[in-house]
Amino acid sequence: MTLQLNPSRCGSHALCLLLAFFGSLHAQESGEKVVKLMDVEHITDAVLISNISVAGKTVECGLFIKPPVVIQPVAPFRAESNWLQQMTISMVNRTDKTIVFGGIIFHFLDVGDCSPAQPCVEAEIHLGQMPTIDAYDGRTGRPLRPEHPERAPLDWKPQQTIVVHVGDYMAEIERNLADFMPVADVTKVNVSRGVFYFDDGLSWSLGRYAAPDPQHHGKFKELPIDYFPGRRGNNWPPGYNQ
Repeated sequence: MTLQLNPSRCGSHALCLLLAFFGSLHAQESGEKVVKLMDVEHITDAVLISNISVAGKTVECGLFIKPPVVIQPVAPFRAESNWLQQMTISMVNRTDKTIVFGGIIFHFLDVGDCSPAQPCVEAEIHLGQMPTIDAYDGRTGRPLRPEHPERAPLDWKPQQTIVVHVGDYMAEIERNLADFMPVADVTKVNVSRGVFYFDDGLSWSLGRYAAPDPQHHGKFKELPIDYFPGRRGNNWPPGYNQ
């Protein structure tokens, strides 16, 4: 069982916090965890998440199953305290281009519901290496230093699926959580896709593509809203070809 609070039904803010504490405590003691995908899918999306698993078992997290709006339910599952280290996220590149860099965003809801009144903790893991043509500060136009220079660019080919092992990025997640809670106490996580970059410098963020502006380092020009670098029916939804 998961506890969802509606502040309008709580007698006071203190009571809401008390209920949230005991709900979180129950989830930790019982081993129940929840993962939820937060993005709305568009047929022009470059990347779709096709599976999330923990310790080798697929979890029900709201995956996009069938157009137009058939969505997998979100269901709690039981797992050990090191469940984040055991999580894998499978993603498919739907385009005809090679992806070299991207990110996955996690929102940790045990410390807040991500509302203005109760902010949550966010962590983003980065995969690969940003292409040189894009690696500039958008404000100053100066070159950016790679966050992780030891990492090679992704070589994520068209229509391929990659599997991200979250355990490989735990140091980044732990740094974000350090001032709030131990990683072992995490029970509820929302997952979103970040920005992805192609080998030619094109970028994609939810719903929109953009090309680097060669006259202004760090600036991008948005492409038409219906632009898609490939055949729209490929892997829509993930793993399905019309």
